[in-house]
Amino acid sequence: MSLFKNTASRVLTIVLIFIALTILRLLWLSYFLPSSNQPVAHEGIFDIRHQQLPEDEVLHLNGEWLYYPDLVDPLTINDRTLTYSSSVNRQTIPIKDAGKKAQSYGTYRLKIQLNTNAAKDNHYAIRIPAVSTASALYINGKLVGQSGKVASNPQSHRGQAAPYTVYFTNEQSEMDLVLHVSNFDTSESPTISKRVLFSSATAMIHHQQVTKLSLATISIMLIIFALFSILVFLFIYRKPIVLLFTVGFLLPLADELITFDRSILDWLHLEYAWSFKLSSVIYLGASFFFVQFMRVLLVKYRYAKCFQLFFHLYALGALLIVLLPIKWLYISNLLFFILYAASFLFVVAFALREYIENQTQSSVFIALTALSTTNGVIWGLIKSIYVFDIPVYPLDYLFIMLGFSSYWFKRFFENTEQIKVLVAKLQKDDELKDEFLSSSSQKLWDPMNKMITLGQSIYDNPNNKLVAEDHENLKYLIDIGRSMSFTLNDILDYTRLKEGNLHLHKKVISIQGAVYGVFDMLRFITNGKQIHMNSTISQSFPNILADEKRLIQILFNLLHNAIKYTDAGSIEISAHIEKNMAVILIHDTGLGMDDSIQSRLFSPYEQGSENDDGIGLGLLISKKLIELHGGTLKIHSIPNKGSDVYFTLPLAMENVKDQHNYLKHEITAVPAEEKILASITEKQFKILMVDDDLVNLTIMRSLFAPTEYAVKTVTSSEMALAALKDNDWDLVIIDAMMPYISGYALIEMMREHYSLLELPILLLTARKYPEDVYIGFAHGANDYVTKPINALELKVRSRALIDLKYSIHQQLQLETAWLQAQIQPHFLFNTLNTIASLSTIDTDRMINLLHHFGEYLHASFDVRNLQRVVPLKEELELVNSYLYIEQQRFGQLLHIEWDIDNHINIDIPPISIQNLVENAIRHGVLKQEKGGTVCIRIKDGPDFVAISVIDNGVGIDPTILHELQSGNDNKSTNSGIGIRNTDLRLKRIYGQRLHIESTLNKGTTISFRIPKN
Repeated sequence: MSLFKNTASRVLTIVLIFIALTILRLLWLSYFLPSSNQPVAHEGIFDIRHQQLPEDEVLHLNGEWLYYPDLVDPLTINDRTLTYSSSVNRQTIPIKDAGKKAQSYGTYRLKIQLNTNAAKDNHYAIRIPAVSTASALYINGKLVGQSGKVASNPQSHRGQAAPYTVYFTNEQSEMDLVLHVSNFDTSESPTISKRVLFSSATAMIHHQQVTKLSLATISIMLIIFALFSILVFLFIYRKPIVLLFTVGFLLPLADELITFDRSILDWLHLEYAWSFKLSSVIYLGASFFFVQFMRVLLVKYRYAKCFQLFFHLYALGALLIVLLPIKWLYISNLLFFILYAASFLFVVAFALREYIENQTQSSVFIALTALSTTNGVIWGLIKSIYVFDIPVYPLDYLFIMLGFSSYWFKRFFENTEQIKVLVAKLQKDDELKDEFLSSSSQKLWDPMNKMITLGQSIYDNPNNKLVAEDHENLKYLIDIGRSMSFTLNDILDYTRLKEGNLHLHKKVISIQGAVYGVFDMLRFITNGKQIHMNSTISQSFPNILADEKRLIQILFNLLHNAIKYTDAGSIEISAHIEKNMAVILIHDTGLGMDDSIQSRLFSPYEQGSENDDGIGLGLLISKKLIELHGGTLKIHSIPNKGSDVYFTLPLAMENVKDQHNYLKHEITAVPAEEKILASITEKQFKILMVDDDLVNLTIMRSLFAPTEYAVKTVTSSEMALAALKDNDWDLVIIDAMMPYISGYALIEMMREHYSLLELPILLLTARKYPEDVYIGFAHGANDYVTKPINALELKVRSRALIDLKYSIHQQLQLETAWLQAQIQPHFLFNTLNTIASLSTIDTDRMINLLHHFGEYLHASFDVRNLQRVVPLKEELELVNSYLYIEQQRFGQLLHIEWDIDNHINIDIPPISIQNLVENAIRHGVLKQEKGGTVCIRIKDGPDFVAISVIDNGVGIDPTILHELQSGNDNKSTNSGIGIRNTDLRLKRIYGQRLHIESTLNKGTTISFRIPKN
């Protein structure tokens, strides 16, 4: 029952709205309709002699006009013969039905008889309607106005069909109106189908002003809405439908202007046919816009199938208007009228039905818009049938725009209320989301770390049997796991920032050290990319005041983002000072970003591209952290040219000293340190500490008792590398963040010469995230301690590494001695067999062989072989003994050549030449049936001694040669084990490797250099 009442009330509302619109139209019509006592022309005479011409009313020159089927000269039209000619007939103006076209040109005539008491200099006005298609008005034989060009032949004729108004002064008691008309453009007769107006100049001006004011009102409304649509498109809603509204509002405006005065098309200089086509297309477009306009407003019936049909019909109509000749267009007007009427009726029916069925209050305004349009269409049809001449009616447009505006405002307020509800719900959901992400991140930490650890252990296992492709895929999986750990960190930090639970621990920090440290932390993600990372921050740049852990996080996120969007090119960091703030610039030559992406950069969970595998929090967290420090973050980017990231941090009150001050400070501290080193005993352990912060060095040094530890401190990686050559250190403690050469890079350099067991390294890091710890281990650290440093933890971890080194020292010595000696069992057996054979053949040779064999065994097992280097003379004695034994065994198959300069006095790694000679004999010359020659060449150079072992044997297989040259000492094969051992010791002691050249079936040359200093 309530539904029925609701429907009835809505129907009643529709009826009342339509009645109100009709009443307003009738009031407008009654105001402009002519009075009932207006005269009518009879037999070509309009007689107003017995009445005064009203000053506030326009007369309609309706009635009988004389028509001549020719263009009669206005000056001779009063000729009696012409006047009473049989060809003259009477036609009632306005003509409702033009009938068949009998003549393409003719003359209309009307004589106006004025009141004899009227003033002789009265000002009058006549308005000629649009005559198809050209007309010319003569008053008392004088041409006073025209539309187009009237002619009796199509060559001279020019159609226009535009109305015009003429103002004139008449001194006679009557006027003779002659109107020439011609039409060679259409199939219709040149008829007057609308009313001709006559009045005083004052009344006509008033009539025209009302018309123009109504037209201006409509024009202003349509222009305002068109501009409003453009502004909405530019600043609010960039969708093509908005531009459709813009064009749609302009089309009715153009139609109204053309209907009022077709002469506005003259500036296009079009022929009448194309002018008519253009006006028809505009009218068609205005109708189509109304259909689409109402479709957009509809909610329930927006996707009705008839709209698609109407779209195709309107498109077909536009095509026909362009292609069809104008004569056919006049014939097809009925079809266009049917299309307009059908589309309007459907749209209005949908709008009213939606209003009746819909429960929202905004739908009433759709009904108002539809009814206003319907009212305008109905009255337009009535005007065309009854030939009303009423000024432009603006109220229909006013109510259409009122309904449209009210609908959108109402929808806006309804949407605003919905948005408020949704915002409250989203805020609640956002809190739940953050809580869920935080708890999920914490729960994912443990399995994620286990996955990364397990994957890394499999990847690093030299005994696994993974194929190369699976090995690379495993590395890729580990990197993905690390990336996910970054994401988990970001989620946790974002949650802390939102809750305000993230606190800073500021201290004086060197920006250079942080930059280079982060550079090395990010090396693993630059694999496969040709990216050069560089810092131009000067060595004397002042210190900053920041939380070291968060500074590293800021740099890590910003640089990680730059690397992600830079496939090849450079990433450069620079810094300068502005207003007591350090301004750090990160410039990259990557993909860059457009304005749309930049506008969303600092929104949570926003990615820079669709393929971005991040979560979109890195930049936002960096911005928040920078702001917590009191700085700002700005980004300027150009697509395909790169990005510039600027952020500021406060300067510290105390500036960082330059490198010269560090050196000076170190020199002044040397005497005290030398005293300690001079008094150390065998139980003292040597520790090298590397940190660019003198305060940290002082604190750490104080933790180790001088009686048990000999500690040396340096403030740069360069100084650490120099100190590394001076002593054999039991432990090196390195800060990860140091300028120019970071702690990570320094560890890598050390690992080129010392293994994990030979030189333990303890890394000091500001962050203890698994990815940071992994980076330290990946570069070669044995263990790590996070800052701020816990004294007990530092001492315990340091002592554990030192004890570990010494606990396996003896085992390493035995293993190293075995690797150096390379005594194979079959070599011993073969040598003893040779001695036994000589005992019955040649006892002298047997005695010499026993002598050299004893020397060889003594030299091989000599404890000095465990030393770092031995004199060249002792090494050559061992080689000589070995070669004597081999020559006795193989006789003519083995030839030895010596090419040694005199007076060479250097130390070399023990059993280094012997290993190379043995390899040349066993794997080179003796592999050939005819044997071969081995040459030992030692040449004295200006700064070095060049040592070479050359053979003309079978050469080295390219696969084995590649393994030897790769420097990989973890190969499981036994081939070349002596060469690898020698190569490893040369690299550790002198920083250089063996140089191997080999050609199959031609021989091998292995050489190395020993520096003299």
